[in-house]
Amino acid sequence: NTVSYPMHCHNNWEVMYYLNGEGYMKTEKKDIPFKTGSVIVVPPKVVHGSVSINGFTNISVGCDFESLLIFKEPVYFEDDYIENGKFLAQLLFKNRYGDRKFLSSLCDSLAQFILMNTEYNSQLKNAVTKIIEEISINFCKTDFKLNDLINSVGYCEDYIRAEFKNQTQVTPVEFLTKLRIDHAKKLLEIYSESISIQTVADMSGFSDPVYFSKRFKQYVGIYPNEYKKQFN
Repeated sequence: NTVSYPMHCHNNWEVMYYLNGEGYMKTEKKDIPFKTGSVIVVPPKVVHGSVSINGFTNISVGCDFESLLIFKEPVYFEDDYIENGKFLAQLLFKNRYGDRKFLSSLCDSLAQFILMNTEYNSQLKNAVTKIIEEISINFCKTDFKLNDLINSVGYCEDYIRAEFKNQTQVTPVEFLTKLRIDHAKKLLEIYSESISIQTVADMSGFSDPVYFSKRFKQYVGIYPNEYKKQFN
C-alpha cells in the first residue's frame, strides 16, 4: 500500500509487476501510468519513482539483462490473460533467498516473457498500421472488403478491432467511412456543377447511393445534394 516511492535509479535492470492499485511511475522524461497487472521494465541508471493516490503493491525484481534487452527507456505492457507475469514475479519473490541457479533460470524466463510481450506489442502495432495503409489505398473501391483485410492480419477479429480502436480512437469501420465521406466532400466541392450523387457515391466507395446519402448526413449534418448546392 505504498503511496509514494522516491526518485532513484539502479545499476541493474528493474522489472516491476503491480499486484494492485493504480498510479504513475515518474521518470525524467515522462510519467507512465500503471494499474493491477501492469509490468514496467526500467533500464539501468534511469531515474524513476512511483506515485499513487490510494496506494499500490508491486513486486520489484532486479536482474542483469544486458545481453538480452536493449531498451534505453522504460517499457510498459500488460500481463497476458493467464497471468504469466504475475506467476513469474511471485515465484521469484517467494524464492528470493533460495538457490541462485534456480533464481537465474527464473530471471531468464522473465526476460523471455518481456521479449515475447514487447515483440507481440510491436507486431500488434504493425498489424494495425497495415490495416490503416490498406484502407487508405483501397477505400474508393466499392468492392473493398474490410472484413477480409482484418482477417488477413493473423489475429482474432474482435481482438484486432479492439486494438485498432485502442491505437486510433475509432473503429475500422469508422475510419473507412470517414475517409470515404471526406473524399466525397472534396468531389462535391470541386465538381459541384458537373457530377451526380450516384457518381460521387461510386467514386467514394459506396455501391448504394441511398446508403451513401444516409451516411453522408450522419457525418456532415446535411444530405450530399444539399452540400453540393453550396458550391454550385
